[in-house]
Amino acid sequence: MNNRDFRDTAIVIISLGAAMATGFLRQSALAATLGIGRDADIFLVAYALPEFVYVALPIILSPVIIPLFMQVRSQRGEAAAWLATRRLGTWLLAGILVLTVLAAVSAPLFLTWLSPGFSSSDRSRALDVFFPMLPAIFLMGASTLVSALLQVYRRFARPALTTAVFNLVFIASLLALPLDPPLARTGWAVSLGALAALLFQLPLFLQVRKQISGEAPTERVELKPAFLLIGWMAAGYGAHHLILFIDRAMATAQGAGSAAVLNFGYHLALTIGQVSGLAVSTVLFPALSEQIASGDLPAARRALSRALGAVLALAMPAGLGAIVLRTQIVQVLLEYGAFTAADTRAVETTLAIYTAAVVADALCQPLWRLVYAWKVGPMVLAVNGTQTLVRLAANIILVNYFGYNGIAISAVIGLTLQLVILMGLAHKRLAWNIPYPDLRWSIDVTLSAGFAALAVLLLKAGVTRFLPQPSPWWILIIGGAALLLSYTALLTGVFRRPLYRKEGFAVGKD
Repeated sequence: MNNRDFRDTAIVIISLGAAMATGFLRQSALAATLGIGRDADIFLVAYALPEFVYVALPIILSPVIIPLFMQVRSQRGEAAAWLATRRLGTWLLAGILVLTVLAAVSAPLFLTWLSPGFSSSDRSRALDVFFPMLPAIFLMGASTLVSALLQVYRRFARPALTTAVFNLVFIASLLALPLDPPLARTGWAVSLGALAALLFQLPLFLQVRKQISGEAPTERVELKPAFLLIGWMAAGYGAHHLILFIDRAMATAQGAGSAAVLNFGYHLALTIGQVSGLAVSTVLFPALSEQIASGDLPAARRALSRALGAVLALAMPAGLGAIVLRTQIVQVLLEYGAFTAADTRAVETTLAIYTAAVVADALCQPLWRLVYAWKVGPMVLAVNGTQTLVRLAANIILVNYFGYNGIAISAVIGLTLQLVILMGLAHKRLAWNIPYPDLRWSIDVTLSAGFAALAVLLLKAGVTRFLPQPSPWWILIIGGAALLLSYTALLTGVFRRPLYRKEGFAVGKD
């Protein structure tokens, strides 16, 4: 990673940090207003499809739009790239509009499938919550297209901040809309948040568009390969997300509030992946696409190694810290209003399990960008399909022994397997290996994070011993600071590994 990549990564991390903070607030607002019970489960079932669209569209569309734009721009110029992207975007928005109409028509059917543990009254309430969310599906599609085009021009901050905007507007709507009960506000809150996310990006998008020069080409770019790749990407991510639908459906049959416990634990853990794997891979992808397209495989191997080293350096201490401080994290962020101390005990266990899964997923993110740069759609479907089948089998077995936490354990198994498969593909197709300096870096990071987490655990035990009822705020602040300082000191002192140098993250010599 060069200086510009490091700067862009820092910008994305800061932006995603804002998204993470507001995401915590959104989960806190949901916990305080809905608690852990059937109302929370109803919202999660109704939100399942809009959430899928919100998460899936960037994963499906960005890996197609960004390489297409760069390829056309390099071959035919800026105007041709904009024209091709506009045509593609028009068809995509039309397709998303059709999807929205189909969702409205089929809502009673798929909501029933998603809620085997619900009564007929619960399903009726879920429908009432779902229909106000429908506009969000189209708005999220438009927002994703704008984000992808801004990233082409290395404008990363505003696309990364759209999640924070969505969260803030969602919270304000949840707390301020004149509707009762609070569950009735959640559907409108989703649509208003999606509208705000789109409007937040439009001024910068229009500003960038005005700066484009060049005559419009007379010959159109063939878009059939792009649509074919989108189809494969949609199938691949659909196979991946299918297990999340199944997780939520199975959780509704584990008792009232089970889906909510899994949701809160997963989303708290997910922030680790956002500030590590997502941040680094977002910056990596445009350059990696160019390197793969030009055949510069040595540069692609170096970029991948440095990205993985950066993700590990961020995700490992954050993950171990989340496990050690899990009780205080849940208390500080969620234990308000309808969310009780008993709910904290349930969520903290799920948080610890999902944290291990998210660290594995974070390491998968740069490897996924490599797969996207290859533009081999069937590979995306094969990897995700394998993971889904493994997790489905694990769900069926583990739920019998661990209840709803068996669903979280299956995520650890599935995502670890996915990491192994993706590393194998990188080795086979890119001739990528983990060189000795990078292996040393990985060991140093792991040891530093492990010793730092142990120090925080001992500090936490000492505080709770001398102070019978210490504030979770103080434990979290002091523990977090101790983790950061000890991890940095160990990595840069005992193990003598600089976190950053002029040519990038210190993951070994080129």
